[in-house]
Amino acid sequence: MENKKTFISNNFDLIRLIAALQVVFMHGYAHLDIKVGMLSNVLSYLPGVPIFFFISGYLISSSYVRNDNIFQYAINRVIRVYPALIVCTLLSILAVYLTGYFSNHESGVKEFFIWILSQVSFVQFYNPDFMREFGTGVLNGSLWTITVELQFYFIIPFLYFFINKIRADVNATLILFIVLFVGVNQLYVILGDNYSEHMFYKLFHVSFAPWFYMFLVGVFFQHNFAKIYSLTKKFRIVIGVLSILYITIITIFDISMGNSINPVAFSVLAILLFFIAYSSPEISDYVLRRNDISYGVYIYHIPIINIFIYYGYVGSTGNFISMIILTIMVATFSWVIVERPSLLLKKKTIHSLLKNK
Repeated sequence: MENKKTFISNNFDLIRLIAALQVVFMHGYAHLDIKVGMLSNVLSYLPGVPIFFFISGYLISSSYVRNDNIFQYAINRVIRVYPALIVCTLLSILAVYLTGYFSNHESGVKEFFIWILSQVSFVQFYNPDFMREFGTGVLNGSLWTITVELQFYFIIPFLYFFINKIRADVNATLILFIVLFVGVNQLYVILGDNYSEHMFYKLFHVSFAPWFYMFLVGVFFQHNFAKIYSLTKKFRIVIGVLSILYITIITIFDISMGNSINPVAFSVLAILLFFIAYSSPEISDYVLRRNDISYGVYIYHIPIINIFIYYGYVGSTGNFISMIILTIMVATFSWVIVERPSLLLKKKTIHSLLKNK
């Protein structure tokens, strides 16, 4: 019981928010034309998307292991992802409509509704021609990770079914898959040098394959929670030194970070994230007060950046700060009005559906 309590009490919500803000900062600098110098390099030490994938692997696998009822698992995932995503999509389209952009960029009714459907289903990476002149050229380019996450959610039950079916050692199987998909990730990185504009590469990019090892590392940490927790407590000084080495080596050797983070650097980052998550785990609740706005920050920031670009609010620190404040405000609205009520409704819905099943 104590072990379960320790597992649940962590700082992952706060880490996830910091990761979301890292993505916002990086996109804000790039698209709003802000000069940042070394700050961009510092922010790259905590690459948001890989952190999301690691935490997702850790928490989603834990959720499935605790209750492997496929029906309940699917309902949980749908309720967490889609209410906020649907509202975000509709509000984003309304915002674009209010700018008057659609009056000068006509689209067929069929194409328009296919686009909306893609944004609220599982092909969020689809971008129609009539949106290519608005802002960055994509209404919500960050949603490609939702496509990837949905693939992760779909694969997890099959992964555990496969492991149980062949009665394999879980750790050995996970390590085997991690090594295999590290290879796939490196193939993705290599191909990007010459084929980044090819359609097959773009589809490869939004598939689970290049990113799956990050998710699986999270699954591995979850499966070995007790051992890793004990080791991180026992070797605090070593982890402190590891943190310094992580930053020093990345800086000196210019190791690839961002979404294409070097797998060795990612492994070290995973250890550091785990250590931070369970060091003074009360910090997250103290700071966030059990409010989780990270998802809202992530899905709303690009539409807001696009609005700023459309109206020419670029090139100044004031515009950048305004974008961040507005993003946090809208994300808070999303949490209070959409996400939290959906999560509260989730337990009642699942109980009712299972009862009538």
